Amino acid sequence: MPLYQHLHDQLGYLTLPLLLCSLLALALIIEKVFVLTLQSLKKTKVTASAAAFSNQKQPPLVAKGLGLLAIHGQEKKSMREEVAAIWLNAQRRKLSSGIRLLQVIALLTPLLGLLGTVLGLIQVFSDLGDHQGPIEPSLLADGLGLAMYTTAAGLIIALPALAGAHGFQIWIDRIINRAEHTMNQVNLLMDGVDMDKCHD
Repeated sequence: MPLYQHLHDQLGYLTLPLLLCSLLALALIIEKVFVLTLQSLKKTKVTASAAAFSNQKQPPLVAKGLGLLAIHGQEKKSMREEVAAIWLNAQRRKLSSGIRLLQVIALLTPLLGLLGTVLGLIQVFSDLGDHQGPIEPSLLADGLGLAMYTTAAGLIIALPALAGAHGFQIWIDRIINRAEHTMNQVNLLMDGVDMDKCHD
C-alpha cells in the first residue's frame, strides 16, 4: 500500500488512528448529509386518514407525524399531544445518531495531533543526543516534520467533524421543529381550531 506507506512516513505511529478517525468522520458526514437531505427535500403524500387535514405533499417526517395523529384522532387533544411529543423525541434521537461520535472525533483528533507533536520533539532531542559534531538542519527535519504533519492532520480531521456535528444538529432541529409545528396545527384543526383563519 504505497499511499499508507507514504502517510506512515509523514505521520509515524499515529497514521492508523488518524486514518481511522478520518474515514469514520467522512462516512458519518456523508450518511448524515444523505439522510437529512432526503428528510428536507423529498415530499410524500400523507396517508388517506390524514389527508383531510393536509391537502399537499409533506416532507417524510411530517407525513408520518400526520398519519400518527390521524390514527389517534379519537383520543383527547392532550393525549394526542403526548403521543406526538414522545414520537418527535424518538425521531430526534434517530436523526441525531452518529453526531455524538462526530463530536468525539472532533475532540480526539487534535489531541492525537498534539501527541504527534510531542513524539516528534522527542525524536528531535533523541537525534540531537546521539549526534556528534555540528548540527545540520537535516538532522532536525524528520522529528519536526512528524510534529507538524500530525498536528495539521489532527486539525484537518477535527474541523469538518466539529462543523458537521454542530451543523447537522441545527439541521435536525429545523426538521423536527417543522414537523412539530405542522402537527400542532393539525392537532388544533382536529378540534375545530383553524390557525389560518385566526391570523386573518
